[in-house]
Amino acid sequence: MNIVLKKLNKDLHFDCEYQDIEETPLSGIYNYRNKKLHTYIGSYLAERTDIDTQAPWIGLIIGRSDLTKSQYLYIDVFIRNIEEKGFNVLPVFTSQKPGHHEEQVIERFFISCDSLPRVSALLNLGCWYNTRPEQERVVLEKLGVPVINGIILSTNQKDWEKSLVGIDIYNRSNLVAIPELAGYIEPSVAVVFDDFDHNIRIKNMIGYQMETLLGRIKNIHNLQTKPNREKKVALIYYSYPPGKENIGASYLNVLPQSILSILQRMRQEGYDTGGQPIDSAAIFNRVMDYGRNIGSWAPAEVDKLVRKGDPVLVPMEVYKEWYDKLSLKIRTEMENKWRKPEESELMVWKDSSGKSYFVIPVVKYGNIILTPQPPRGWEDNAKSLYHDPLVPPPHQYLAYYLFLKYGFHADALVHIGTHGTHEWLPGKEAGLGPDDYPEALIMDVPNIYPYIVDNVGEGLQAKRRGQAVIIDHMTPPFDKASLNPELRDLKSGISKYYDQKSKSPISSMAQFRDLVLRIKTLGLDKDLKLDTITDQNLEDIDDYLKEIEENKTPFGLHTFGVSPDEAYTKATTEAIVSMQKDLMGKDLELFREQVQKNIAKSGKEELDAFIRALNGKYVRAGTGNDPIRNPGALPTGKNFFAFDPRLIPSRMTCRLGEQLAEELIEQYKAEHNGECPPKVTINLWAVECIRNEGTMEAQALSLLGVRPVYNASNQVIGLELIPQHELKRPRVDVVFAPSGLYRDIFPELMALLDKAVSLARSADEKDNFVREHILESEDKLKQLGVQEDSLARRIASVRLFTTPSGAYGTGVSGTVQASGTWEDEKDVAEVYFDKMSHLYGQGFWGTKVEDEYTYLPKGFSKTVFKNALSGTRVALHSRTSNLYALLDNDDMFQYLGATGLAVRTIDGKSPVVMLTNLVDPSAPGQETLEKFLGRELKTRYLNPKWVDAMVDEGYAGARFINKMVFNLWGWEATLPESVSDNDWNQIYDTYVMDKYRLDIKERFKKSGNLYAYQSILARLLETVRKGYWKADKKRVDQMLLQFNETIREAGLACNLNICNNEKLMQFISDRINDMPSLTTEEKSRYKSALDDLRHKAKTEDADADSTTDGGNDKIYELQIQDDKWLFKQK
Repeated sequence: MNIVLKKLNKDLHFDCEYQDIEETPLSGIYNYRNKKLHTYIGSYLAERTDIDTQAPWIGLIIGRSDLTKSQYLYIDVFIRNIEEKGFNVLPVFTSQKPGHHEEQVIERFFISCDSLPRVSALLNLGCWYNTRPEQERVVLEKLGVPVINGIILSTNQKDWEKSLVGIDIYNRSNLVAIPELAGYIEPSVAVVFDDFDHNIRIKNMIGYQMETLLGRIKNIHNLQTKPNREKKVALIYYSYPPGKENIGASYLNVLPQSILSILQRMRQEGYDTGGQPIDSAAIFNRVMDYGRNIGSWAPAEVDKLVRKGDPVLVPMEVYKEWYDKLSLKIRTEMENKWRKPEESELMVWKDSSGKSYFVIPVVKYGNIILTPQPPRGWEDNAKSLYHDPLVPPPHQYLAYYLFLKYGFHADALVHIGTHGTHEWLPGKEAGLGPDDYPEALIMDVPNIYPYIVDNVGEGLQAKRRGQAVIIDHMTPPFDKASLNPELRDLKSGISKYYDQKSKSPISSMAQFRDLVLRIKTLGLDKDLKLDTITDQNLEDIDDYLKEIEENKTPFGLHTFGVSPDEAYTKATTEAIVSMQKDLMGKDLELFREQVQKNIAKSGKEELDAFIRALNGKYVRAGTGNDPIRNPGALPTGKNFFAFDPRLIPSRMTCRLGEQLAEELIEQYKAEHNGECPPKVTINLWAVECIRNEGTMEAQALSLLGVRPVYNASNQVIGLELIPQHELKRPRVDVVFAPSGLYRDIFPELMALLDKAVSLARSADEKDNFVREHILESEDKLKQLGVQEDSLARRIASVRLFTTPSGAYGTGVSGTVQASGTWEDEKDVAEVYFDKMSHLYGQGFWGTKVEDEYTYLPKGFSKTVFKNALSGTRVALHSRTSNLYALLDNDDMFQYLGATGLAVRTIDGKSPVVMLTNLVDPSAPGQETLEKFLGRELKTRYLNPKWVDAMVDEGYAGARFINKMVFNLWGWEATLPESVSDNDWNQIYDTYVMDKYRLDIKERFKKSGNLYAYQSILARLLETVRKGYWKADKKRVDQMLLQFNETIREAGLACNLNICNNEKLMQFISDRINDMPSLTTEEKSRYKSALDDLRHKAKTEDADADSTTDGGNDKIYELQIQDDKWLFKQK
């Protein structure tokens, strides 16, 4: 305005006064009361005489450009509201001009001298520009307080609220990813634009979002100032799906070791952990007895928990009061899917008067509670829920988180390990609000999340959708695998054969026949896809055995806060050092020494960071990923981040992608009479992209015959066709089946791949499978009723398919788990088609085309997806981790395995299933699924060295082995050709018959997890029942006897397969009834145990407030006292 007044006076000779014009400083302090700007704290404080010098301070970072444009409204409202919460505000503005860096501003106004106010937290409102993450992390560590990422959107409030995307795909890097690199936390949409007439746009805060943000600030300050002995903390672990064998997390010994480690440190820090001793046995017994989730198929177990345990009972009317605080959208969705709260059945208990309660299992240690995250609900209504990708959690899930906020009054939540389900609930992809389940349930409660260092991708989801502060933890230690006895003998036999052959070729023939038999028994011919075994490929087998022997293999599990012992520290160090091909001499020794130190101190760093988070302090930010490939991920105890997505794929990565693409084509041609694969379907994962920095994307671009264009900053700014004379081969059609997480984390890469398809389509040339297939699809679509040529072209060109926004997973894992609900594999494929048939690219984003163009028939998008998959000759995924492989998680089979199943269902034949193996960056290459899976089995699960180390982990190790057997079943169910009867026989010999004499069953029993052993037997028997494993009668009978015996010794594990699979129950009962050696009681043991679980005890106390067997006589419910919800003895 002053500039305008001067212009009017000087140029147009108006009679108006003006003041001297002062250039707005590049940074300074803003006084919202008089709009003056200060460059020194002293002048600001002198002017703000109204400030309460005893009140705590919050730092606010705002953009200089908003002040020069008079965008005061949102800034003033935020300052005013923060002050009304009892804080002082130090509003610092900074410029986006080149050379003016944010960390320098933070240093100057929040750290540089003692006279500056000590802020409790920083709220950065949209100032991501000119951030230099590496330099800013140093400054923020010095400052030592959290920085909250307050996001400013360029849309209006209404559009954001109804959006399923949340934050636009092209702004997600700037608004979320870049701030993460500096260690910012809790990304929260705060400000939008209000649209006015004459193209005027005013930035304004969103009232309810501001309240949530201010609540988060207040709760951080609460953690900083509240005495530890008064803090209430919920330690949340996972028991999903429900079952006595299944408490734990990925590669983490949760029960009891990590819980023990955490509780012991909390007691040292002065937290009220109660008077009871903290030891592993007590923790284990209390959690196993009364801290488990229970499926709806076992109501008697719920009754027992209430009567003998110490759960929280949330009365239905109390839950409904909390429930009414949720948005109308959420309540409508809940009642459409799960009916009204009072109609709930999952984890609901009724007393003798008929009053209903939600049961929340808790184990109390003073002000600390141990409690399992509730079941997601899939397992209780499998058939009806698998086909709905956006199923909300059941009422008990909501009751749980609402209780933690309004009933327990938690000062912080701690989700222990990788990973829970909260951050995967339906809602926006990013930039969530109160209509989105993760945000609606976490609210403003601080969320601390110990997470494995080698899973940054899924950890980002916890940060972005779960508002978590990550504390990354170590992987298990690594060592060379060595060979199991059979493989060791085989290797020796091959050597002896060659020696004998040189002396006496005739006498060596008997040795050769014996070697062939042993090779087939061990499944090595399947691993290497050998039709016959000759002298020549015997050498290949010998090389394969060396590869297995030298393989870097994880042993056991990690305990949070505990570093590996000295031997494993050295072995892991050597595994890391072996990857450093460029280091020699003194440099190599210095590197080795530093790595060993970082491993040794990781345990303490993890617990120290955990306590810093509980104290409301800044947690050191740093890179994650596989420490073997990325030693910079050590020491752990960091709030990890990924990288700037705009920089991938890099020029170097593109060169590698070209190499891998050509290798894939050449391998295929070698096995298919010189034919080039016309179509490849690639699974894309965020976790893999972060590990390999876009190698699969680069490989896909090369297959399409397209390459990136870069700017001077090495950012990808476009694409160009590789000319046919340079390509010298056909353009391969590529279909992408990315995960929902990939869509959320890398939407820009989705858009880039879509552009690559369009560019390849545009090349009118002879050898162009992309163009050929799209033109064929256009004709089919017109025959199916698509009326417009342009629409037919768009739909036919779509090559990216996954779940709708806010949905995750293919649904195949849960379907395979509920194996009693289907008999035909086509039923499993239909789940995959239903979940994944949402179109992305060509102007679509998560679309069902028939929803937008209503004249098209129902199921049209599924037809489009099937048509795109049809003709796939190669299904491809990648593995870039020394830790994660194919059988230690269910995701690999539910993506890669399910892709193969889907193609087989459409075309009648499975594609060639391949993996781009990037585990060793110095030796990347293409491998068959059979080889990768076979090597994993032999280095780990059929290796007594590995088995012994895992069984040593007690309950958690038994759980891991049970999960591995289930995941093998997942591959069997999706790609039966990848798992042989030989594989199942070896699993049986190793774990049921205990051929290595490791005392497996007894050690499972001593660890308190004979339930895992029982579950392994049940899964093996289910594989037999469904006809996948042709086990002989002797093996089946032995498994039946062992299964029956575990019921006598431990009762039922009460998981989905054992207690809710009527077909398996009938199969086992029928077979056992045919065994003449068993008594009548033994034959009826399984059915009797099931009946006991399914029916409450007949004798119930009239008042439901005591037990007659010496159990706990206290039943708790929530009551109101002084306007606070408390759980009290009833």
